[in-house]
Amino acid sequence: MQIHSRPVRLARTAATVMVLLPFTSSLAAQRPSPHCAVLCAPTVDLMPALLRSHLFGGPRVQALASGAVHRLPGVSNFEIIMATAAKTRLPRLSVFGSVQWIPNATEQRNPFTMYSAGDLGGPVHANAPTATFGLSASALTPQETGGWFDAALNAADLLSQAARPDDRSAYTHKLDLELFTHLHAFAHLPSNTYIHRVSVFGILDYVASGLPRAGDQVPIGRRYLDSARPTSLIVGLALPITPEVK
Repeated sequence: MQIHSRPVRLARTAATVMVLLPFTSSLAAQRPSPHCAVLCAPTVDLMPALLRSHLFGGPRVQALASGAVHRLPGVSNFEIIMATAAKTRLPRLSVFGSVQWIPNATEQRNPFTMYSAGDLGGPVHANAPTATFGLSASALTPQETGGWFDAALNAADLLSQAARPDDRSAYTHKLDLELFTHLHAFAHLPSNTYIHRVSVFGILDYVASGLPRAGDQVPIGRRYLDSARPTSLIVGLALPITPEVK
């Protein structure tokens, strides 16, 4: 039963640390306040989004029992991100952290009990949360784009479900690289309204390590003929929770 509780403990730990660390936001584009110490005041955003996996096509996999080969399709899922961010004393550099949850994704079997969807008489939800922590470098600021958008390059540690056949933990660390942008579509509305602070965001996400490679069997009985295609696109709304920092 210990393996059942490990992801829960990891998820709780990630959620706790997430509150203390930051996620990329438009605040990264501003100069640090002279009153900041190492980190400035963090912000917290709720970010409902649509995630599209295998953006440039999925890998080919082979069922060893039948020899049949097919390509893993791209899949769209609703994703909920709870994110926090803070500027540092270094211009254009922020630190960030987030917890992601895909409530409706499905998989063939429960990864912990190993019972299949057929055994259980219904779909198995692949809804274990993941966490991301890292650094963000601002490439374009709202001031440089007339207040319309910003862009940043992120490098992060993604803690997510094991994906390699030799992984010895339920969750593993992966290198995650992102191009992150906000479209400040409502910034020109009255500044005393909440909608003024809402933005549309997009993330081009590339998981650079920790995913299946050609020859891997994941799960047992299915061999990857190509390495996993790790690029995905996430688009949604950034809804601020913390008060606006002046």
